[in-house]
Amino acid sequence: MAEKGDSSATGAETTSMAEKETPSMTEKQASSATGEETSSMAEKETSSMAAERKSSAVGEETDLEKVVERVVTTIPEDDATYKIDIMNESRRLLSLLKEMKLNQTVGLGRGDGDRAFLDEQLVILGSGQNWLNDGNLKCAMVDRVLVELLLEKLSSSLPDQNEAAKDLQMLTKAKPSCREAFSKLNGAISRLLSPLSLTKVESNPELQEDLITTVLNILTDDRNKHLVGEHPRAIPLLTESMKYGTDETRRNAIAALVSLSALDLNKFIIGSSGALAPLLEVMCVGHPLAIKEAASAIRSLCKVYENQDKFTKLGAVKIILQKIKEGILVDELLGVLAVLSTHNDAVEELGDPDTFHYLIDIKRNTASEIARKKCIEILFNVSMLEKPSFGDEKKKSRRLV
Repeated sequence: MAEKGDSSATGAETTSMAEKETPSMTEKQASSATGEETSSMAEKETSSMAAERKSSAVGEETDLEKVVERVVTTIPEDDATYKIDIMNESRRLLSLLKEMKLNQTVGLGRGDGDRAFLDEQLVILGSGQNWLNDGNLKCAMVDRVLVELLLEKLSSSLPDQNEAAKDLQMLTKAKPSCREAFSKLNGAISRLLSPLSLTKVESNPELQEDLITTVLNILTDDRNKHLVGEHPRAIPLLTESMKYGTDETRRNAIAALVSLSALDLNKFIIGSSGALAPLLEVMCVGHPLAIKEAASAIRSLCKVYENQDKFTKLGAVKIILQKIKEGILVDELLGVLAVLSTHNDAVEELGDPDTFHYLIDIKRNTASEIARKKCIEILFNVSMLEKPSFGDEKKKSRRLV
């Protein structure tokens, strides 16, 4: 009986243990099921968030100016109050943007406050050259920051200078806002010219060409005409570049003087800078395209009587007449003579009998309406300003006009 009782007790205990084990296993299975469900929900949530993030990245955040503006708008206007951490972040951001292609996916991360940072995992790097050529900068503030960084780079090593000069040349050619930035950044003209100011301009022809071309590009902004014209090193460097450098550099240097001379004040500054003799030298031995630019510069500068006087004393009339006789840019050079013909000393040269008859022959025989009108203008000015001592023979010849 005792054994039976023991057996019964043992059975009850076994049953009790089984009952306890069964709920435990049930709980484990439930927990496992809950885990699987939670994992599934997490995966769905992660997938949803990823899809949302991808959609956001491909959508409005694809616009580069929106990405960059979040950073640059936190930079104070006053250079002296820049915060170092924000400037460093701007540098990093713009460095990445420079290597992007227009149609690449950009991801946007979130930082403290209103600052935004590029998610580098979603940045697809491309050709920085193509990015610049495509002109993807759309925000004026971004352009200003980028110009600032490139100007800083001009004070770095020679390879960095060459790269920055090339980028500035391309940006100022493509983007009016980049040209405008030069008038708003402290010391921008000095920093742009610094690589040329510290050495002979011809020591690095490629760097010289890019920087002189950048000067020409930014002169489409009238505020820059004032800044460049009044800078003590700008016009002397343009003058040196007229004499030394590639053909492109010389033409662009002269074209920059033409642009600068649109302001009356700059006409006086250029006339007093030593640039007039090199312009006439270009007229003597320059490439026809350079001669054409030089003719435009001389014509513009001669609207100031003091410059007429200086050009005449430097022998401008004789040089220009020789080029006309060689058949080089006749219309343009007759236009220069027409401006000079209002100066008394130039009239004495143009009133020479042989020269006077030569101008009459051009008027009679040219097929160019421009040349004919310019000849008439010159002959009229000479006749009006003629000194009585020139002689009867000369007066008789003028009646043949």
